[in-house]
Amino acid sequence: MTRRLAAGRATRSLLAAIGAMGMVNLTMGITFPLAGIILSRQGVASSLIGLSAAAQALPVFFVSPFVPRLIGHYGPARLMLVGLVMAAVSIALMGLYPDLWVWFPLRFVLGCAGTLLWATSEAWINALAPEEKRGRILGIYSAAAALGFALGPTTIVLVGTSVMPLYIGAGLMMLAAALVATADRSENHFGDDGSGTLRLGMWRILWIAPAAILVNFFYAAAGESLTTFFALYAAHFGVAEQKSLSLLTIAAIGAIVIQPVIGAMADRFHRLALLIALTLATLVAYILLPFALPDMFLTGLAVFMVVGLASGLFTVGMVLIGERFKGQDLATASSFTTLMWGFGALVGAPLSGLAMQLWTPQGLILSIVMIYGVYLIFPITAWWQERAGIASTGRSQD
Repeated sequence: MTRRLAAGRATRSLLAAIGAMGMVNLTMGITFPLAGIILSRQGVASSLIGLSAAAQALPVFFVSPFVPRLIGHYGPARLMLVGLVMAAVSIALMGLYPDLWVWFPLRFVLGCAGTLLWATSEAWINALAPEEKRGRILGIYSAAAALGFALGPTTIVLVGTSVMPLYIGAGLMMLAAALVATADRSENHFGDDGSGTLRLGMWRILWIAPAAILVNFFYAAAGESLTTFFALYAAHFGVAEQKSLSLLTIAAIGAIVIQPVIGAMADRFHRLALLIALTLATLVAYILLPFALPDMFLTGLAVFMVVGLASGLFTVGMVLIGERFKGQDLATASSFTTLMWGFGALVGAPLSGLAMQLWTPQGLILSIVMIYGVYLIFPITAWWQERAGIASTGRSQD
């Protein structure tokens, strides 16, 4: 009976966390593009619009290092409730006061809330997921997150570009908070559970599992590059801007559909080998992408596979983190991957923009292939070290 009650609490908490983060990502998918549209309509210079967006993105570097300690002290559910209420209040105030200078501090607070939510939810879901179902659960979580982001711009199209979508976002945050309030609010998900948790620092964790930790850096760098420059890249092949945006929507659907499949595969196959195979498949898909343009059907199929396969890297990386780390170390690893995402997003677009200037238009594809080519070294090295370790252990037992 006790085991059944514990399983019920874990399932309820998993559903609450995954559902809430779908709403969080939907809201973020509203705020980022809508803020730019509203400010541009007010005549704000593009440079200041960029700084306003940076105010929302920068907190990842300041907040992430503190998340493990906060999780350990307050518990993941309580910390997520704080983040959701912070986000709801910030977004509602943005709707009430649509002004560039008021938005700077509000977007910074919203970015702090987002960092708390992403880092905490990933650690919490990983801690709750049973090992034999970890891949499937994280695949569903990743798909829900991708669906949320994809529905953000759709909401703007349906509701309009007034401040009303911001109020919808604030309401979604409160609905997500109500959902999380039904979850298990105990504080011991990441405490010392007697399993020998090491309570490692971030850089020590990176040294132990670089392939799993760094995947977010390279995935974010490549993803931000594609999102930022794909319309410009496709225009060189005669694809209209509206069609390019439609292709990005198809790409988002690829992330939604393929990630649960890859998550299920992570429960059946060797995870490092799967990570290597996905990286190679993503590289090949990007190399073939230019040959699909400008045919809309072939390009749609190509971006569907490219983004779907690349998103699978994120999912398998999270699965490996849950496999390798427990207790407080899992919270630290999840916070570090959130930090790596921020660094990757910061580096990716400028690198690809420079590459496109040097090699128009194929600089975009070359830069992304280079990003994944460099990353490929890490899972191959980890796989080789694991195989060498197994072989060494086998010889020592003979």
